[in-house]
Amino acid sequence: MMPRHSGRGALLILVAALFWSTGGLFIKSISLDGLGISFWRSALAALTLFIAYLIFVPAKTRHASRWTHPDTIVTALVYGALLILFVMATKLTTSANAIFLQFTAPIYVLIAEPIVSRTKIKKADIFAVFITIAAMSLFFFDKFEGGAVLGNILALTSGVCFAAYTILLKHARFGEEGRWHSVILGHVLICAAMAVLAIGGVTNIAPNGIGDIGMLVFLGVLQIGVPYTFFTIGIRDVKALDALLLSMLEPVLNPVWVFIGIGERPSNWAILGGTVIIAVVIVRSYLAIGKRKEEVIPDH
Repeated sequence: MMPRHSGRGALLILVAALFWSTGGLFIKSISLDGLGISFWRSALAALTLFIAYLIFVPAKTRHASRWTHPDTIVTALVYGALLILFVMATKLTTSANAIFLQFTAPIYVLIAEPIVSRTKIKKADIFAVFITIAAMSLFFFDKFEGGAVLGNILALTSGVCFAAYTILLKHARFGEEGRWHSVILGHVLICAAMAVLAIGGVTNIAPNGIGDIGMLVFLGVLQIGVPYTFFTIGIRDVKALDALLLSMLEPVLNPVWVFIGIGERPSNWAILGGTVIIAVVIVRSYLAIGKRKEEVIPDH
């Protein structure tokens, strides 16, 4: 039987993925560099998420000590790294390359989880990894300037951080409150780090006019803060595979908005590679979840 509110949960995740998908367009359009964008996006996201945390997490279930717990701090650092790397990658390479290469994260999880859990790696997982590596190589077939190659590498690294973040959430046994803590703290750490870099002259955080300000507000509030809140509420009532499928709207639409907004078209190789990566992630996740269901003894 489906959860009572599964329809509502699916809708919330779908809306979250829709707003997440707009990130590439606004990151590309803002005049600041990736570090400057990260400062404002995270500052506004942290504020939005903290307000949502106070609204949706009951006071009696809040634990102040979790904010400074080592698990929370480490997870926040990894989360912060994946966000900064993604923004920088989007500035340096095409938006399609950045989002598709970041979404290789589930494949890295296939490799890392057996190591963490001390279990045997499945042959199907090895096969999926090889296909994904082949697909990843397609992104480097075109002739790029040095910055674009660096952007691809940063996007891949962001995917590794994404995978590490996922594993940390699972194996540190985070509850819903712990996820709120790590995400909010991650944005606070990004904001603090970017402020230090700005003071040191490494980056500029001064928006260039009302257009930049409006897009930065959108990124922090509507592209990160509100969607994450929707996702956190929606995931309670949605199966893991359904959540994954709905979230795939983000990498599909991200390049579309960028193409419509600024005319950036991904290469044919990138489209092919991205299609293969998304297909592998969906199929392997579907098989993995189906296998777990078969192994569960029904509760009589």
